Amino acid sequence: MRIVEVITGGEAGGAQRHVAELTEYLAGRGHETYVLHGGGSWLGDRLQTVAAVKYVASMGRSLSPRDIQALRDLIRAIAPIRPGLLHAHSSKAGILVRAAGQILNIPVVYTAHGLVFTDPTLPDLTRRLYRVLERWGSRRSAAVIVMTAPDLDFVRGAAPRTRAVLIPNGVEVGEPRHGRSWKRPRVGFIGRFSAEKGLNVLIEAARSAAQWEWIIAGDGPLQTVVAQAAARYPHITWKGWVENTLDFFDTIDVLVQPSFKEGLPYTVLDAMAQGVPVVSTPVGGLPELVGGVDTSLLFRPGDGQALLQAVRWALGGRQRLGPQCQQLIARHYSLQQQLAETEKVLLWAGQR
Repeated sequence: MRIVEVITGGEAGGAQRHVAELTEYLAGRGHETYVLHGGGSWLGDRLQTVAAVKYVASMGRSLSPRDIQALRDLIRAIAPIRPGLLHAHSSKAGILVRAAGQILNIPVVYTAHGLVFTDPTLPDLTRRLYRVLERWGSRRSAAVIVMTAPDLDFVRGAAPRTRAVLIPNGVEVGEPRHGRSWKRPRVGFIGRFSAEKGLNVLIEAARSAAQWEWIIAGDGPLQTVVAQAAARYPHITWKGWVENTLDFFDTIDVLVQPSFKEGLPYTVLDAMAQGVPVVSTPVGGLPELVGGVDTSLLFRPGDGQALLQAVRWALGGRQRLGPQCQQLIARHYSLQQQLAETEKVLLWAGQR
């Protein structure tokens, strides 16, 4: 089948990794694959020998009057390919591609990497607008793939006639961790420095817990907050952007995910697959993922004291929790299972 994968941005990130792994899998299965995105070099570099990748410059991340031009540009890019199916990722591309699919009479499958209107850090008007757009898009999809139970409930309520399927992200389990020792326990965070990730909560908690080393990796809009904390407090270290996350997990005892909004983040999946216990807020798919190991690893969003209490619990039980994390990933979050189940949905939609 000829499939066009579309995502808003082509920079490094969880949704982009999902698209890359899926595109490689589909190409290996004999499908003719194309990828369209709105900017960034990471995705194109990874897929340059696997799929034709095209940059649609007008497709920015935020809602904008330019989206009319982006829709036109998407249609111009898609029409000559004559695909049997469009597969959209991320909120902006998800809306535009479903509109393009209606115009071109091509079925669309949308994969929701966490519905944007669930982000409490966004303005209320923005959240309401995205909710309306996601309801509209769900009704114009051949199928919607989600990664969390709350998102599944939304799609089923918004579009009862649309096929809604829960397929969590998957990863490969690493080798069992060997005992490591350093002067003080190490607590880590890795990801994008943005408001919905709870960076301010993390920094506030880290400032008051000098008995542990705090290793922070990543960059983004709140980079200054992290850099200033690292400069002021010797027990906080900022590593900058880290490309090899598996190496990063070898340097910490516990990972913290203090997000206000999530889907099913690869950072958490990868850490657990490497035997690193994770403490997190109970948002998106994290209650089932992290809470599936131990509910004491979950803490209330925005509550720095509860974050520290969860970290203490994880550090005290990390010899038990590490293997349990790997066992959970192996049973329920297999990469090969995720890819195979996604292909089944795409084939079903493309052959309707």
